[in-house]
Amino acid sequence: MFEILIFLILITFLIIITGIISSRFLFKNSAISLEIYEIGLIGIITLTFTTFLIHFFFPLSEINNFFIFFIILIIFFFTEEKKIYFKKFDYKILAISILTVFIMTIKYKPNEDYGYYHLPYIINMISDKIIFGLSNIQVNFAWNSSWLNFSSILNLPLLKIKGTQLSNSTLYFFVLCLFLKESKQIIFKTNISNLFILTSSLYFIIKFSRISEHGFDFPANIFLVLSFFYFLKIFEEDNVELIKKYFVLVLLFSTYCLTIKLSTFMSPLLVLSSFFLIYKKKINIQFIIRPLIFSSTLILFWLVQQFIYSGCFIPFFDFTCFKSVLWHNTGITEAVNSATGAVNKSFSNYSGNLSPEEYVKNFNWVQTWFERNKPEFLDHLTAYWAPILILFFINFKNFFKKQIFINKNNEKKLIIRFNILSVSILLFILVGLFLWFNRSPVIRFGVPYLLVLNFLVLYLILNKLNSNFMFKKGILFIFVLALMFNITKNINRIKNYESTSYWPEILVFNYSQSRKGNFKVNYPDSNDKYHKKKYCWSIPYICHMGKGSGLNFEKKLSYMIISREEKYE
Repeated sequence: MFEILIFLILITFLIIITGIISSRFLFKNSAISLEIYEIGLIGIITLTFTTFLIHFFFPLSEINNFFIFFIILIIFFFTEEKKIYFKKFDYKILAISILTVFIMTIKYKPNEDYGYYHLPYIINMISDKIIFGLSNIQVNFAWNSSWLNFSSILNLPLLKIKGTQLSNSTLYFFVLCLFLKESKQIIFKTNISNLFILTSSLYFIIKFSRISEHGFDFPANIFLVLSFFYFLKIFEEDNVELIKKYFVLVLLFSTYCLTIKLSTFMSPLLVLSSFFLIYKKKINIQFIIRPLIFSSTLILFWLVQQFIYSGCFIPFFDFTCFKSVLWHNTGITEAVNSATGAVNKSFSNYSGNLSPEEYVKNFNWVQTWFERNKPEFLDHLTAYWAPILILFFINFKNFFKKQIFINKNNEKKLIIRFNILSVSILLFILVGLFLWFNRSPVIRFGVPYLLVLNFLVLYLILNKLNSNFMFKKGILFIFVLALMFNITKNINRIKNYESTSYWPEILVFNYSQSRKGNFKVNYPDSNDKYHKKKYCWSIPYICHMGKGSGLNFEKKLSYMIISREEKYE
C-alpha cells in the first residue's frame, strides 16, 4: 500500500524538477515569484510537450521514459542557476494534500472509458512510435487527449503500466495545494479572485472526491478554471512582474486544456482578454515571446499528432481533413460526431420512436436529457452552494458590519476602467454554455461554464445585499469539513471494495491472435459476458476488437501505417 505513497512522492518530485527547469526559460525574472504548485503544473505541461516530441521518433517505453527523467535530473543538477527562490510554503498544506491524494488513489476504480480507449491508447504509445492511421483501429483515437500523453511518460521501471494511473493523482496534489494556499488569502484580503478560488476549491474537493470520476475531463476542466482564476488576478494586480507571471500562466493553462479536451474551447478568450489588459496598461510585451513560442509549438505538435492519427487536424470538422492521404478514414467526421452526438444527449434513455438522427434535431432531446441529468445537476449545485451557505451563516453577524468586500479602487479599475472584465466573463458564460448545450451537453464537459455562472450569481447576490460583506470567519472550519467529507468517503470506498491489490484495477482476461499479412493482431477472447471484457484494456499491441477485419497494416520507414482495406480497392 505504501509503495503508492512512495511513488506518488517520487513522481511529484520529478515533475517539480521539470517545472523548475522550464520555468527558467518561460518566466525569466518572474520565476522567482512562482509557488511550488505553479511550478508543478508547469512541469506537467512541459512533460506533455516532451512526450509529443519524443513520440514522433520513439515509443514511450519504460527505458525511454527513464532516460528522459535521467536527462532532466542531469540538467537540473549541473546547470549554473540551480535555484528558484520559492515563497515560504506551509508544509502542513503539503502534508495534508499528499495524505488526501494518497487515500483517494488507493483502490480507486478507473474511469468507465479507461479499458475502452484510455489504456489501449497508452499501450499503443508505449509500444511503438507514432502510428499513422491509429483512428482506424478505434474511432475514439481520432480525438486524442494530450493528458494520455502525459500519463504515458509515467510508464517507468518498477512502476510499469501502473505508473500511468498516477497522472490524475499528481495533478490533484498540486491543485489541492493551490486551493488550500490561495483560499487562505481571503482572510487577509477579499477580492473577486480570492472569492472565486475559495468557492471553486470547496466545490472540487467535495464533488470530485474520487479519482474514478475524473478521466481526463477533470484535468481539462481544472486547467481552464485555473486559467480563469489567474485571468481575474491580472485585473486586480498592479505589480508588473506579477501581472507578467499571471499572463504566462493563463497562456500556458489555456493552451494546455484545449489539447486535453475541446470542451474547453473558450480558453482562447481568456488569453485575448488578458493580452488586451496588458496592452491597456502599457506593459512591455517582450516577455510574451518565449511562452508564446512554447504554447504555439505545443498546439502545433497536438495538431500534427491528430493529423497522423486520423488524416484530419480536427476530426470533428471535415474541412480539416486530407482525404487523399493513405491512412485517412472515410467518414471519420461523421463517426466522431455520431459517437458524441445522440449519446451525449441521453438517447439511451429515450423510449420513443425517433431515430438517433431525428432525436437530436429541433431540441427533441431536451426533455429526456433533462430528466436524465436532473439528479446530477442537483448534486453539483449542492456541492457548490452548501459550503457557501454554511460560511454565510457563520459570518452572519459580519453581514451588518462595514467591511471591505472588494477594494473600491480595484472595483473602479475592474468594472469602470476595464469593461473588458465584465464583457469577457459574460462571453465566457453565454457562449460557453450555448455551444456546450448544443454540441455535447454532458455535465462534466460543461463544469467550467456552470461553475463560473454560479460564481457570478453568488457575486451579484453578495453585492446586491451588502457590497461590503466578506467571509472573515469559518474558512478553516469549512475546509476541514470538506476534507473530512472527501477522506471519509474514500475510506468507506476502500473498506467496501474487495480487491487483493491497492492499485487501481486493470482487467486481465484471455485474448487471441489473428494474422493480417506479416502482422499479428490481438483481440479480446473472453467467454465472460461482462461488456468491459470485450475491450482491449492492456492486451499487447496491436489490439483491435474487430480482429483486424477491414484493416491493412504496413511498415514504411519503420513507421506503422494502418489504413482501411477499401483504400486499396
